[in-house]
Amino acid sequence: MSLVASPRPPARQLDRESERALVTERARFAHAIDVELQVACRSEAAARLELGLVARELLRRRAYRRLGFVRLADYARERLGLSARALQSAAWVASRLEELPSIAAAFDRSDLSWARVRAICALATPEDQDGWLARARQSTVEDLERAVAARHGGAHADPDADDGTMDGEPVVQVRIACPSRVRALWRRALELASRVAGEPLPAWRASEYIAAEAFSGRPESVPFIDRMILAGLRLARRRARGARTSGGPVTAPASVTPAAAEAATATGTTGSPLPQPAGTPSQSPDAFALDQRALAAVQTIRTCEPRIGRLLRIIVDQHVYRAHGFDSLADYARERLGLSARKAWALLKIERATRRGDAFARAYGSGTLSWVQALTLLPVVDRSNAAAWTVRAEAVTVRRLSDEVGFVLERRDLDTEATLDPPPLDSVLKSAADPAFDGGVQIRAQGDAADFGATATAAVPNFDTDRRAWLEVADAEIRFSAPASVVALFREALDVFSLPGLPRWSALERVLRHVIVHWESSPRHRDPIFERDGWRCTVPGCSSRRNLHDHHLQFRSRGGGNAPENRVAVCVAHHLHGIHEGVVRASGSAPRDVRWELGVRAYGPPLLTFVGDRRCSDAAPSVYGAAGAFGAGASGAAGAAGAASLPAGGAPSSSSAAPPATGSLRLGAVALSGMMVEPMWWLEP
Repeated sequence: MSLVASPRPPARQLDRESERALVTERARFAHAIDVELQVACRSEAAARLELGLVARELLRRRAYRRLGFVRLADYARERLGLSARALQSAAWVASRLEELPSIAAAFDRSDLSWARVRAICALATPEDQDGWLARARQSTVEDLERAVAARHGGAHADPDADDGTMDGEPVVQVRIACPSRVRALWRRALELASRVAGEPLPAWRASEYIAAEAFSGRPESVPFIDRMILAGLRLARRRARGARTSGGPVTAPASVTPAAAEAATATGTTGSPLPQPAGTPSQSPDAFALDQRALAAVQTIRTCEPRIGRLLRIIVDQHVYRAHGFDSLADYARERLGLSARKAWALLKIERATRRGDAFARAYGSGTLSWVQALTLLPVVDRSNAAAWTVRAEAVTVRRLSDEVGFVLERRDLDTEATLDPPPLDSVLKSAADPAFDGGVQIRAQGDAADFGATATAAVPNFDTDRRAWLEVADAEIRFSAPASVVALFREALDVFSLPGLPRWSALERVLRHVIVHWESSPRHRDPIFERDGWRCTVPGCSSRRNLHDHHLQFRSRGGGNAPENRVAVCVAHHLHGIHEGVVRASGSAPRDVRWELGVRAYGPPLLTFVGDRRCSDAAPSVYGAAGAFGAGASGAAGAAGAASLPAGGAPSSSSAAPPATGSLRLGAVALSGMMVEPMWWLEP
């Protein structure tokens, strides 16, 4: 029997079959990645809705104040690791879905993505929600967002809408190449602008302050009338536009507190009623229960986001979005996943940064690092210091972490040999960029754990000739986005200070030197405590820089003196609504060894405990016992927080008039239903 070999197919046919198999395999891969991404995004959206339900109650009752935070932004950043806008947006969506049951049911069935729900919530009413729901199923997210933009805000405007504008104007990006020492001056000017404004400022708002101050110090030979008129016209247009936007009878959802009202209430400038005392039965259990629910929802979000980032990296690296008919990642993320382009690229940025160190990758992947902490660490994390920065992020507040990152970057701008490692814990962070009148830059660093580094002074040469200015290398870049009118004002300021034949960055350097010298030399408050504490509230995580009070750790009515070690700077909101209402306690020795307890409870440890800006892993129990109305956490070397000084053993000293541990009526303190009512002699005279 003879065997006849079957004919071999031609090479061209083999190539077509291989190509067909490859396309099929790629299609299967794209489909699998897409399904996994959609599942992760739906899980994240469900957790975000749960967070919105909790945030709605937090905003409605201002329950975060019972937890020791007087501003929503501080609570969202320090406790949840989110921005205030994200929290307000989630609360807004939850409130709108409560009014739109048909849309809420479609979202629960996963028929609508988070982006579609946000767009429909800004458009629909209870009467026409079914019509908008039918339209949403046939329209793209881009079409829905275009319909939202056509309405120009209104009663149902999303507080975190990404409409491509900033402050109601088109966004313009500013990029200035400059030497690194000029960027160090820029960082210093941003910090001083925040001090002048009394609140943290984004770069674009700080640039407006800098430009306005620069105009006041223009050279005498520069004509200013035309520029002043143009700036006045821009300001008038912006005010008129703001009046048209807010002039109508706009009624915000009951669950969302307007930002302006929030800030005014936090500083005590409005006539709204003060929050109820710390031990009021209607608030105490709800605030802590809401906090735990919020943390659970945020933890789910933290575990979903790293997974989404890893899958998005595969989508981008392999161009998988093209297999689904999309030309860009932004379109794919918006239409297919319900993510904004801004959020998608931010997730990708953090995902790529996880390759710099295993410690950073593990902390972010497990949810130990919050979203805000991860973004804060991106400029400084590398393979050599990832573990150190991860440990530091877990040990200190986000406010302190941001200060340390800014300090390290400023030091690197002035000294290219400096490392990006974190400074010693509890070190004093003094700006290294102080412009001198001769054009030099003094580099100053404080030594040891209290004073970081050895004292050194290095004069950066003043380039007094055109040739040297052009030869200096522009090895850094200042970049920020701002409204068109702010960018125009900033460029006008640079034009005023520019000199013929010199590069553009030299004008920026002159502007920055002028504003820094002027702000540093302006008259200040005579109280040295404000200067020592950096002109900010020292309560951990508080962002306030205005309306500061000089608080005595041991009250003067309890024998406390006026020594600097017994005084700290606190904002009026924390002083009146926190410390003197028993929600916040402070004890110890200023400025480095102050023990803070936030969210003080009559029965149980406080919500958070800090020593300075360092987190304490466990909260100390009450030194007066669980049943005492005056429970106070025992610090290592200090005693009853906010009231009497206690020795290390925890017993009240003979000079302190500490109340007994038992009894329903003791020295004006009444224990009612286990809740604490503050005695009158706790108040400072």
